[in-house]
Amino acid sequence: MKNLRILMPTIYFPPRVGGIESHVYSLAKELARNGHSVTIITTRTEKASPWHEVIEGVEVKRIFSFGKHFAGWILSSGLAIFPTLQEAPSFDVIHCHTFAFALGGTIASLLFGKPLVVTVHSSHFLKLATRPVMRGALKLVLSRANVLLSTSREIDGVVRSLLPHAVTMPIVNGVDTEKFKPTEPLYTSQRDEFVIVCPRRLVEKNGVEYLIRALPLVRSELKVKVYIAGDGPLYGYLTQLARDLGVADKIEFLRSVSNERMPALYCSGDLVVIPSLLEATSIAALEAMACERVVAASRIGGLPEILDDSVGFLFEPASPQAIASAIEKAMKCETKAKMGKLARERVVKNWSIAKVAQLHEEIYRRCLEGNGNA
Repeated sequence: MKNLRILMPTIYFPPRVGGIESHVYSLAKELARNGHSVTIITTRTEKASPWHEVIEGVEVKRIFSFGKHFAGWILSSGLAIFPTLQEAPSFDVIHCHTFAFALGGTIASLLFGKPLVVTVHSSHFLKLATRPVMRGALKLVLSRANVLLSTSREIDGVVRSLLPHAVTMPIVNGVDTEKFKPTEPLYTSQRDEFVIVCPRRLVEKNGVEYLIRALPLVRSELKVKVYIAGDGPLYGYLTQLARDLGVADKIEFLRSVSNERMPALYCSGDLVVIPSLLEATSIAALEAMACERVVAASRIGGLPEILDDSVGFLFEPASPQAIASAIEKAMKCETKAKMGKLARERVVKNWSIAKVAQLHEEIYRRCLEGNGNA
């Protein structure tokens, strides 16, 4: 296909750490590597970030961030309309990531007749879609899209319930499997130590509390060491909880860890735990699998779509006992190395960023042809 100019409004982008950020960055880089011109419009969440820069062939234009909360999303979404309208006429396709940043793309598509693709990423969408007032707003924001992508079948089902006649497609977020692969560990473990990595922001929906509550229940002769990578408003509560339960010596809170260091961190663990209470499809779980790590995760959202007992362990969410049981199974499992290799093979085959980018290129092509629908 011909080289395209693709405009990507997205509420968050690196250097902020997160699943959406990682996916959009990887997708944009891969599309640029394939010869397309990609421009990102996003918020400036980190003070050190320049307002305008080019990263690995991707042009990034940042706007003021009103904060990482619901009101901030609304205000940032409104502000993003202006640069989106300014840029849209010179682009072939507009691809908005997150429903919060779809408004500008919707208006630009109406004004300039540009094909519009929207990816619904966040599990927050599932909660908002249950509220009658928000359902109307979401319908309005998403109704113009030529195709609506979702990061899990669960989200896709909710999108179709909102817009039954829309063209929809679930696409699991892609992983840069050249970056996320087995490598030297960031931390070395002792012989009698079982290391758990938990790559989760410290917010309620990520369920880190239940992993901490599970640690006193784990029965094993091995010493348990847990690295929690992520920051957030629950940091004070969770550190105090660890002290109250007598497991503070088993846990190291790493706070925010850069994306560049994550492959080495994953490879430091014997097990990666994703204890989420609400989840789309966890990019962290996919990254860990690409690093040949065994993953234990909540049986919720899109996680069962990528994970089964051949490559990891699923447990019931919000259950310390279920998490402890999964950890004990992993400790006793003698085929973790084989499971890890199979996990990477699965990610490379189905969710490598190269494969996901090709799928997006096909969607863009279809949007530009015929009646504009994918």
